[in-house]
Amino acid sequence: MRHLKWGLLLCALMLSGCAFFAKKTGQEPMDLNSFKETARLHTLWSRGVGDGQGIGLTQLTPAIDKDKIYSVDHEGIVIALNLKTGKTLWSKKVTKEVTGWAGKVVYLFKTKDLNHGITGGISYADGLLYIGNYEGEVIALSATNGKEVWRKPVKGEISSIPQSNGEVVAVQTMNGKLFVLDAKTGADKWFFENPPPVLTLRGSAAPLVTDTAIYAGFANGRLMAFNPGNGLIIWEQRMALPKGRSELDRMVDIHASPLLKDGILFVGTYQGRIAAVARGTGASVWAIDGSTTENLAASDDKLFVSHSDGKVIAYSLTSGEQLWQNEKLLRRRLGGPQVFGDYVAVTDFEGYMHVLNQSDGEFAARDRVDRSGVTAPMLTDGTTLYVYGNGGSLRALTASPKK
Repeated sequence: MRHLKWGLLLCALMLSGCAFFAKKTGQEPMDLNSFKETARLHTLWSRGVGDGQGIGLTQLTPAIDKDKIYSVDHEGIVIALNLKTGKTLWSKKVTKEVTGWAGKVVYLFKTKDLNHGITGGISYADGLLYIGNYEGEVIALSATNGKEVWRKPVKGEISSIPQSNGEVVAVQTMNGKLFVLDAKTGADKWFFENPPPVLTLRGSAAPLVTDTAIYAGFANGRLMAFNPGNGLIIWEQRMALPKGRSELDRMVDIHASPLLKDGILFVGTYQGRIAAVARGTGASVWAIDGSTTENLAASDDKLFVSHSDGKVIAYSLTSGEQLWQNEKLLRRRLGGPQVFGDYVAVTDFEGYMHVLNQSDGEFAARDRVDRSGVTAPMLTDGTTLYVYGNGGSLRALTASPKK
């Protein structure tokens, strides 16, 4: 028995040694180096939201409305918090367990066992919250108390946030369809189908819904504007053209939601372009080569982009000129940037939040906000940053210069 124990220990040491002495290929995530911090991070509050993102690739982004923030975990726990204090206002569960018979044995399915969990959500408009699930249901809840108002099935897995202007709610599904429903009742309004390519990224971009148009990006690189009431196409533009011989090389998904600022739409594609187009006509304002799968962020004069290779780059909003880039986070699978105060923050696959100066892109601070990582886009009210980690922690943070 002693020899067996030593043998097992030796095997374990050999295996760990192989990993320890393995040669680097140059494709590993870049190591994090220390730096002189010039900003101090302050956690205003932190709350747990169920089991967080779960084991899938969901991006269950919270939603802000005035003095409240709403969040949902993958098992359907919806929570409303006071934006300033983090105090819980109400909590509801919207998924349902399913019972059935297997021979003479009664069995109980749980949400996480059947992948019937929440995969798209949450958003707020005109007193209602909207979320989507794996089964293809759009669910509307009262923002006052979480009571279910309606539930509508659509044909396809929902992998992005349903968005609403208070009159209609639009949702994109994995099979390339855009469904538009009545916001108050869930009744069908219209739908548009854009068959996806053979190979696409997991997930889809959430549409941008305004009073005058619905802007939707698709997996084939098309950005389209629709009339919200009847679905008529206002304009469409090819943001990127497939290149290369293999299906992998030819992927040009619009995976990030369009960003609207000062009448201009900013759009990023995978293996394509970062571009600005006029919201009314789709006419190009500027475009540069680039690749991103994450949401974009903007300040008064800069557009911030987390590129697929891990570079964080700031561009001029008006011309697309590169203003600075930070190359110290290569291959760390960054989330989309978010601005707060004088800073811009990005998260990585290990759950670190990196805070950069908006002016020059240099590191100002760093904190590990969730050891499970962060995949959901961060939110901001201008000065406070709200970060929802994969493990379920929702934190409110601010930053101030170190004295």
